[in-house]
Amino acid sequence: MNDAAGKQKASAKPHFFLSYAHMPPVGTRNPNSRVSQFYEDLCEAVLQLTPLPTADPVGFMDETMHQGDNWAVKISEALATCRVFVPLYHPRLFRSTPCGQEWYTFAQRAANAPGGTAQNSAIVPVLWVGMREGALPQVASAVQFNHSSFPRAYAEDGLYALMAQRHHQGLYEKVVYKLARRIVEVALETVVPVVEPVDFTTNPSAFPGRSPADELTIAVLAFKDSEVPAHRDRGYYGARRTDWQPYVRGGDAALAEKAAQLARQCDLNPTIHEFELAAPRLMELERPQGPGVLLVDRWVLQDPQRCALVREFARRNPAWVAVVEPWNRDDPQCAAETGSLAALSEQVLRQRGGSVRPSFRPVAGDGADPEGVPTASDFGLAFQHAAIRAQKAYKERALPRPPVTGESRPRLRDAFGDAGRPSQNRYADPHADPGPPLENDEHDREFDEQDEHDGEFDPDLDGEFDEDDEGGDHDV
Repeated sequence: MNDAAGKQKASAKPHFFLSYAHMPPVGTRNPNSRVSQFYEDLCEAVLQLTPLPTADPVGFMDETMHQGDNWAVKISEALATCRVFVPLYHPRLFRSTPCGQEWYTFAQRAANAPGGTAQNSAIVPVLWVGMREGALPQVASAVQFNHSSFPRAYAEDGLYALMAQRHHQGLYEKVVYKLARRIVEVALETVVPVVEPVDFTTNPSAFPGRSPADELTIAVLAFKDSEVPAHRDRGYYGARRTDWQPYVRGGDAALAEKAAQLARQCDLNPTIHEFELAAPRLMELERPQGPGVLLVDRWVLQDPQRCALVREFARRNPAWVAVVEPWNRDDPQCAAETGSLAALSEQVLRQRGGSVRPSFRPVAGDGADPEGVPTASDFGLAFQHAAIRAQKAYKERALPRPPVTGESRPRLRDAFGDAGRPSQNRYADPHADPGPPLENDEHDREFDEQDEHDGEFDPDLDGEFDEDDEGGDHDV
């Protein structure tokens, strides 16, 4: 081995990268706890089999649920330097866009190894659950790894089953040891060049693509703590605009992170962005990239520049981007300004060419509900409702609409004559003279014009789930 290769190999840290499909918490239970336990056990086994200093990172595992601004940077750095890629085979892994991007990023780097031999050989898969024949995508099927050399219970049911059954503890430890030994062997036998980190989220997925309708953009319109005006409490804001937590002063968990967890329960792949950065993509009407939900801090609308951007968003009115306005009724400043800021929001978001567009706030926060989404407990249902409706609107945006002809649409009064017209007094004597016809032709024309609008999708406005709206809670 030449010096360059040795230096390259020595600088490749961590030893392995664990790729798995995150599952959102269920109540107080963490469904990823066994993944974390396996990761710790695997790190310990690898450490025992190598001369690595105990201070060096043995492996890398992302536990951030793919949220916030720094998660992509850390993952990209690890993918640029790790020696071995260790995916946990599970149906969710192959449905996850971030996991597919992780795989693709490592494979591209491995393909540049001498002779290109590392592309598949530097991957050590783990059967987290049993995978039926033919269930693996092509990129995973191409990985040459013989699971039949492992205990039969592992090859058939996967590692999770061994961990869940106490009488298999010995088999579990044996499998962990064999996996660790294989990782160490691959790291010694295969040189994967260390490269400059590239944002892995900009790469395509190695797995068969999901519909763009499943990719949800969560955009946050809020201050970061250095931008908060003097009259507003900074305790609800953080170093990044996406750190906004309107319901808990000084809280650690950003609202956008909670929203991402809720999106995953609806089987959506969420990404979190500042609205200012995501606005051009969200306002694209000709070729929209997917549904979105905009979380609006009404206090930001007092800033003229950002208010102008939101007005432009409202003017374009992308029906596949829903707006949710969290509002803390227990925050004294919010309580004092509820009326004025609700009015400002009403003016900015509901105005499009002088007409009311209810599709912007299908959940909460209209004139009849100035408190928007007033509590953290309300936010869960409100956000999922908004996300599902945004997805539905995105799916239906390209559906063909009935051709508009020159013929006027049939009306009841045309079919039944004057008898079909309602009486001005609903309690009038039905045998009495109905009197002169009602002057409602202008009213009818107004509704015809609304029905034959410019082809944009208008979600239903009943404020409740329709049968085909309900995405349900999926165990993801």
